[in-house]
Amino acid sequence: MPSKARRVIRKYYEYFTTKVKLIFSQKKFKSGDVTLKYILKKDSDSKDLIVVFSSCTRRGIKARYNYMRTLAKINANKLFILDDFAADHRGSYYLGYNSTYSEEKATIELINSIKKNLGILRLICCGSSKGGYSSINFGLQYPDTYIVAGGPQFYLGQYLVGSHNTECLVHILGQATDENITKLDERLKARIIEKKYGNNQNIYLHFSNKEHTYEEHIKDLVQVLNDNGYDVKCDIASYTNHSDISYYFPDFLVKTISEIIT
Repeated sequence: MPSKARRVIRKYYEYFTTKVKLIFSQKKFKSGDVTLKYILKKDSDSKDLIVVFSSCTRRGIKARYNYMRTLAKINANKLFILDDFAADHRGSYYLGYNSTYSEEKATIELINSIKKNLGILRLICCGSSKGGYSSINFGLQYPDTYIVAGGPQFYLGQYLVGSHNTECLVHILGQATDENITKLDERLKARIIEKKYGNNQNIYLHFSNKEHTYEEHIKDLVQVLNDNGYDVKCDIASYTNHSDISYYFPDFLVKTISEIIT
């Protein structure tokens, strides 16, 4: 594990290099009234597609792409999808708008289009925190998918209320009533139990059992996955701040994907 100073330098270096790449590489995908921004890195020698979902930024900072530099040496097709919806442009977990889930539908359309165009045989969904929730949510909607998630939320309604991220919550639900918040809490659990394509997904989870989201979300998430027969492999750390996942997840991500595609 690199020193904390090196991890911080790596994190900010990735941020600035991503900003430069954005100018030249970003594309848009239109579905109904939803426009998704994305960056696609093609590899003509690969039939794997890694889909990277973005995590949440700090208040006042618009959404940005994640793990572009982290995955730069991985030989596979890579699709980075930006989640910059909601009033503050920090995202909607690729779900919104106003309980229509139009952004979720558009994201599936984009993934399906690229899978078809590139002749993809294996799909790997990944991300941390917000991106972790999204990688599970979307990964479960495809058969034989590999999911690499770091510190995901599980009870999304409770989390957004507790984190005071009202822009995201209102964007997704329209009206943030107790009933709607409860429905949002249950949404990922229902997806897991549904087993749309059986439970043949391979799920790799990284998290810390010393930070607050473990007791509030991840503990129950792992239990529900196990109870429903999914193949779950856990990498457990011991940092105390949820934000520190950005220092630990990249190494786990590279190691896990390298093992998957070898």
